[in-house]
Amino acid sequence: MLEEQYQKIDGIDQQLAALFEQRMAVVDEIAQIKFDNQIGLTNIQREKAVMDQRLAAVEEPKFEPYIVDLYQTMILIAKQYQVKKMKALKEQAEA
Repeated sequence: MLEEQYQKIDGIDQQLAALFEQRMAVVDEIAQIKFDNQIGLTNIQREKAVMDQRLAAVEEPKFEPYIVDLYQTMILIAKQYQVKKMKALKEQAEA
């Protein structure tokens, strides 16, 4: 009954996973640059700009609150990863 829809979701999820990995690879680069240049973790202006741009691209208004949730979560994940990486880099430098 739902097999066709599940297959569609599976295909989309494969694409999302690949894109998320690409995004996280760039997050990794950003963490290195922030560490090397002693830049703070949070950039509120950048986060607001990202959210504004993503919301402007939403075609279906009923999904806007979910896009906000999605990007807030991805930003949080990116920050968590950056903290972990920057801590490891600091420990390496101190060793």
